Amino acid sequence: MTLPEVRVIIDEVDAQIKPLFLKRMECATCVAEAKAKTGADVFAPKRECEIIEGATADVDASVREEYAAFLRHLMSVSRRYQYGKLTDMQDKVIAAALDAAALDGEIPHTRIEIRFSCDRTDSNLNLFINMVNLNGVIIDRMTLETRDDRQWIDMVLEGNIKAANIRQLLCQLGKEAKDFAIQALR
Repeated sequence: MTLPEVRVIIDEVDAQIKPLFLKRMECATCVAEAKAKTGADVFAPKRECEIIEGATADVDASVREEYAAFLRHLMSVSRRYQYGKLTDMQDKVIAAALDAAALDGEIPHTRIEIRFSCDRTDSNLNLFINMVNLNGVIIDRMTLETRDDRQWIDMVLEGNIKAANIRQLLCQLGKEAKDFAIQALR
């Protein structure tokens, strides 16, 4: 097959994926609504691992890891979408982080300094960085320090805590990352 022929097939496959993706986002809306009523967490890591293990069990080993990565990314996109719908949850997570740092979210600022951690051996750092990217937020600075099998990540994000994309991101990080804290508003 020639490259143009393969591209035609890829375009056809992508056209088939689109309605399934849109249906999945409809389902994500229903999940967000249910979780808003019950107060349940959006992120269910054990369930996600079970889904990925089950879905990849019959996939050829040559592409199994790629399919698992695709599913992890799809789930991350779905969670991002759900957090965007859960504005009450956003308010609670951000208010708690601001209170813990004795910060006033009303002060003018264009930068938000945050900190969080993850296990070094089972790091999800790439997913956390992807969350920032998915929300269209720019990382101005980032440092990583490993201590006692934990990775500590400090980020300076460009933006204002009142912006919808920042609120969505901070809520997701606040719910999914360990030791999440807003350290400063500048």
